[in-house]
Amino acid sequence: MANRLRGAVSLVPLLLAVLAHGADQKSTTPAGSQEGANGVTAAPAPAAEGRGVYHLLRRGQTLYSLSRAYGVPLDSLAKANGITDPTRIPAGRLLFVPGAIRPLDLPQPVAPLLAWPIAGRVTSPFASHGRLGHEGIDIDGVMGQEVRAAAAGRVLWTGTERGYGKMVIIDHGGGLTTRYAHVSRTLVEVDDLVEAGDRVAEVGRSGNARGAHLHFEVRREGRPVNPVPLLGGEAAAAGEPR
Repeated sequence: MANRLRGAVSLVPLLLAVLAHGADQKSTTPAGSQEGANGVTAAPAPAAEGRGVYHLLRRGQTLYSLSRAYGVPLDSLAKANGITDPTRIPAGRLLFVPGAIRPLDLPQPVAPLLAWPIAGRVTSPFASHGRLGHEGIDIDGVMGQEVRAAAAGRVLWTGTERGYGKMVIIDHGGGLTTRYAHVSRTLVEVDDLVEAGDRVAEVGRSGNARGAHLHFEVRREGRPVNPVPLLGGEAAAAGEPR
């Protein structure tokens, strides 16, 4: 009997060692992991994607039109989709719109709608033909008056050009660009992303300007087009004669 008791007591340290080893093995399982029935440890689940929806970009739609429709800042859309150049996004791409609750069915745009860059009377209209062709419109202004982007886009160029003087060119995507010339000072730099109404320059009389005014051009695929039909809002608010 005494021999059996001594044998049982001698097994106690061995049992304690086995239990301690099991506890050490469990402590090595990473936090948040799960161990399957076959003993293979599963990796932690990836963090859930933020709230939002996916929008299929259709022909004629741009990152700027999505920004306005969903009320999401342009830079947030670009960052969420890894976009460095918002002007070159092909139709058919699936874009994630952070913070949106449901996808929107956007109407097919007929023509880009532009806002007046400054308030003032048009002193020289667009003229595409004739010896004295005029590739934009001249809008009367005062020195230092703020010039605002006609639509959202990316600043393509700033600098001084013969005849134009100091100028800003903005790319709005879809082959559409706008030019703001004869300014006294530029307020943006190349590759800056701007929203409609952002300050981009100040009215001046640089280049071959006669008096302070803004020369405003719209180009589609590099060809000048009449800006007036594309300008939104009440024409009278900018002094455009009816």
